[in-house]
Amino acid sequence: MENRTAERLLEAASRLISDAQWQANYLELITSPANPGVSDAARVLLNRLYDLQKKGLLTGQHEYLEAPYTYAESLKQKTGIYPSIKGVEFGGITGQTPEQLAAQRQNVVNACLDWHKNGGAITATYHAAYPGASQTWNMVQRSTTEDEFAQIITPGTALNTSLLADIDSVAQYLKQLRDEGVPVLWRPYHEMNGGWFWWGQKTRYAELWEIMYDRYVIVHGLDNLLWVWSPNANNPATDAAAYYVGHDRADVLGKDIYGGDYKLDHYFELQQIGQGKLMAITECDILPDMTRMRTRQPLYAWFMDWGKLLAQKNTDAAIRKVYTDPYAVSRGQDANPEVAQLNAADTSTGDGLIGQYYLDRNFGTLKLTKVVPKVDYDWKKSTPTGKWEMSVRWRGYLRPPFAETYTLYTNASDGVRLWVDGKLLIDDWTVHGTAERTAVITLEQGNYYTLCLDYFNGGDPANATVRLSWSSPSVPKDVIPTAYLYSN
Repeated sequence: MENRTAERLLEAASRLISDAQWQANYLELITSPANPGVSDAARVLLNRLYDLQKKGLLTGQHEYLEAPYTYAESLKQKTGIYPSIKGVEFGGITGQTPEQLAAQRQNVVNACLDWHKNGGAITATYHAAYPGASQTWNMVQRSTTEDEFAQIITPGTALNTSLLADIDSVAQYLKQLRDEGVPVLWRPYHEMNGGWFWWGQKTRYAELWEIMYDRYVIVHGLDNLLWVWSPNANNPATDAAAYYVGHDRADVLGKDIYGGDYKLDHYFELQQIGQGKLMAITECDILPDMTRMRTRQPLYAWFMDWGKLLAQKNTDAAIRKVYTDPYAVSRGQDANPEVAQLNAADTSTGDGLIGQYYLDRNFGTLKLTKVVPKVDYDWKKSTPTGKWEMSVRWRGYLRPPFAETYTLYTNASDGVRLWVDGKLLIDDWTVHGTAERTAVITLEQGNYYTLCLDYFNGGDPANATVRLSWSSPSVPKDVIPTAYLYSN
């Protein structure tokens, strides 16, 4: 999809058209490679990652530029297992001379070739120094104004010439991998929603991505790259959607998640932005809980622990627990059929949804957070915030009892929006009396679907109602009960 306007129009249409074949065609379009001319090997890797969704989570471990053979070997010693994905680095941050940098990058290429020959996959990060500057961490984190950034992305400027030279300097190593048939999950200019890198929080960030994409795909013919766009988890970074590069420029959407912060919000945001594209935990320190990944966040394709943080933030016992879990897919492994049995054995019941209550209609000032058993309210005397003008966001998971087509209903005054698995199904964000809105969706029995319901009341004390209901061939129309709603 070359045109961003067309992309937005198609996304809007996807919320209105319920035809199954149309939706299948739309998903096929969304999940097509960003580069239509991608190599066969890269396409095979992309298809494998999609095939593994909800069946297994690829394990991954980052290696530093200076020592690309270190931490995967440590994992092998601790667990007897190699991770499926080796993460490598092409950016210099320790003040390397050009000769040192070239030697280290060549060593990374050799490590990637060895890893690929043994059945592993590669993801590569690029901590790029400020264009034309020394290869130091300070230059990666150089404070940069919007005006300076504009010069970097403007053809013909000195900074743009330096940018292209830096980009080209890495291309020669990626070409070696291309020529040996090695696909690369390529992750440049990451954590762009934070302010700590020179490319971070720039309004024209997508133009920088476009420059590299065109340079690598068109000029250098790097058809072995799968493009990974990875913002930081929103702690303390800003929302990521403003920096999204588009479905036609990203194959995978990731989040860098530190401190064990594997909460629903980060997962849900990627679902909203990607609309069905692959998702990954592109950096972490504390390893993820595999039961949570399998049941609540099964669309993540892989995780990658960052270098020395693996041992600093995880005990040996915790590492072994993750790597021997049935849901973990490590090098040389396929999805474990035991996963389906574990999912079928889940007899848990829900506890409701998490509600966040705000003192205004635009989610500005948070008043309180609490778990509610269901959404069925008709406030008469007061509201949980003590004000009639308010907004509420309920989030959690919906787990249907039957595999069939459901109709979801909202009854609200005033505005209401409903998302299921990141897809906006109902969008009625206006002031009005109590009105019913509906959406139809096909759900599988026992799966956990992310659910978000936003609501606002404009301040009318005589009309403050919100209700979430469902029906299906096997379920009479009723408010969705607690048993099928799960908080995070």
